[in-house]
Amino acid sequence: MIRYWKLGFFPILLTGAALLGTTQPPQALKIEKKLTYIPAGSGQKPFNVTRHIIRLADIQAGGPPKDGIPALNYPSFVSAVEAGRLLRASDIVLGVEFGATAKAYPVRILNWHEVVNDTVGRQPVLISWCPLCGSGIVFDPRIDGQTGTFGISGLLYKRNLLLYDHATESLWSQLGTIAVAGALAGTELHILPSTETTWTAWRNQHPQTLVLSFMTGYKRDYSADPYGNWSMDRRSALVVQAHGKVKLYPFAQLKKTVSPFTDDFDGTKIAIRFDSRNQTAVAEEPKKDEPVAYFVAYLADARAFYPHAPIFKAR
Repeated sequence: MIRYWKLGFFPILLTGAALLGTTQPPQALKIEKKLTYIPAGSGQKPFNVTRHIIRLADIQAGGPPKDGIPALNYPSFVSAVEAGRLLRASDIVLGVEFGATAKAYPVRILNWHEVVNDTVGRQPVLISWCPLCGSGIVFDPRIDGQTGTFGISGLLYKRNLLLYDHATESLWSQLGTIAVAGALAGTELHILPSTETTWTAWRNQHPQTLVLSFMTGYKRDYSADPYGNWSMDRRSALVVQAHGKVKLYPFAQLKKTVSPFTDDFDGTKIAIRFDSRNQTAVAEEPKKDEPVAYFVAYLADARAFYPHAPIFKAR
């Protein structure tokens, strides 16, 4: 027997168990007794959510159908000089560097596409951006040695983007960094280093950078922000993950510090660098014993996923 889960667009939950919290593990895998599906939109194959680690009732629909927001699967790039003719100095980009290759992904484009399946140097990358949460995260898309590609499901969890992989159509939480439903439920994605900063700052540090081209093959007004008039709490924070712990660094608090500074992270020293002019925050472990994962997101949304994470306060 097949069961379809009926969804509506209902208020976002800002409290509840975190997927990767500081004091508790991900929720246990649950397997429904009957095949269970979530509609993906008219004419679209539904998502099989028989296996899941979150409450299905917390998955929100009501937006575009699956792939209604088109991911960029064959992205083209231009030089920094050419990109500079269209990008403003203050435009925000998500920058990635591996080996001798640096690439910049303008948020003006990511606002309309949210996912870019790409390679930087020899490193496969999944570029993800959730406009509702102000969160840009770059993942290693390799799962069990196979490089996956991803699309936009049209569904949300705690207001955050739910991606899906093309191989199994499992649903993945961006801020949770984990598959929440489907065949791969409970599988985590590895976060790769990236920098969210202004175009000017990235170009100055990486003059040979390649830049995602505005010639995407889609007709979009990349000069406009489709979410610019939305009422959202846009206060940002640096989310740092290290040694199985999470800590939140609100930009409002980082502005009160002298950068760089060293913070105690559950007994580990973490170096935090913040550039208020370019709204850039990064983290690293001075000893380099273990890489530190970090990304930027709106503080309220980060707290929804990591409610037990300590919040940094400047002295």
